[in-house]
Amino acid sequence: MSIANYNFKLLSLNARGIRDFHKRKAIFTWIKKQKVDIAFLQETYSSREIENQWKFQWLGKMLFSHGTTHSKGVLILFSSDLQIDIKNVQGDSEGRYIFVEALVQDTPFLFVNLYAPTERCEQCPFFDRLAEALENMNADPNSQIIIGGDFNTHLDPILDNLGGRIESKPSVKKINEIMTAMDLIDIWRIRNPEKNQYTWTQKKPLIRRRLDY
Repeated sequence: MSIANYNFKLLSLNARGIRDFHKRKAIFTWIKKQKVDIAFLQETYSSREIENQWKFQWLGKMLFSHGTTHSKGVLILFSSDLQIDIKNVQGDSEGRYIFVEALVQDTPFLFVNLYAPTERCEQCPFFDRLAEALENMNADPNSQIIIGGDFNTHLDPILDNLGGRIESKPSVKKINEIMTAMDLIDIWRIRNPEKNQYTWTQKKPLIRRRLDY
């Protein structure tokens, strides 16, 4: 992104578990090769006792919201080259989201990395909790807000889907309410209004979905 006086690159990735040393090293190395300044990772399977070991491998700032050793967990990685001053960090108790207030290149930001539940019945309550937590943050009103992660639902039933049964989940309404309340846009879709690109694929039968934003 390049707006006003700041310039940095972001990435979001569902890691599907990085407790394994070799997989974690491979992902961290790949992220560095992309010249990414800030990376949102979901499904890290992190726990408190491994923090120092993982931080040694990354070198830059690393902020967690832990899940279990077999599920959930979100993580934000900051490049050691990025000019950043962390002001406040809040995570939930389940490893579903993390909020980070920071000054990046002297501009206030609120970063939100989330991993929404896969179960349909759990999604609306999750986004309700997320909206309430965001409202209670009392973040700097001048903050630029960036939300990323695995939402586990599509936003557009036509453009974000291929194959299988396609239906709009009630959680889409909740996401749209958050976007409206916080004046957010799906920047990728704005820049690619007619493009079909997917972040999740099942081969047999062939089903593709855009679930990550």
